[in-house]
Amino acid sequence: MGSARFLDPSSIPLKRQSGGNIWATLVHITQAVTVIVLLSALMLFFLPVIHKTQLLQADKTKLQREIAAAQEQTQQLQLETEHMKNDPAYVEHIARDKLSLGRPGETIIRFDSYQNAAPTEPKSVQPIPGNDSASN
Repeated sequence: MGSARFLDPSSIPLKRQSGGNIWATLVHITQAVTVIVLLSALMLFFLPVIHKTQLLQADKTKLQREIAAAQEQTQQLQLETEHMKNDPAYVEHIARDKLSLGRPGETIIRFDSYQNAAPTEPKSVQPIPGNDSASN
């Protein structure tokens, strides 16, 4: 008979038939508060890491856009270099438009665009070097 009382749940001192023990309730509250405090501590520990990760992702995106722009510019410059190497008409076009060069004996009249409201001094025309055969 003594063993039956040992397995009887009503003999456990934490649980009473009248609704429970205050210590058992406090244990559950303490466990819940401990879990909340631990989760809050973890959140506070990882919050700066998450913020730094977001900043690094933004920097990575910005740098990827800059790299794409630089690659596009590189491709454009390579294309222009190929035109300069292989197309004499393109070289003459660049010499006339950007360097204000002309063939000997040519009169170049240059009009400024409408957006340039300030008057500028006329540029002097320089002959294209090595193009003596054009002066027929």
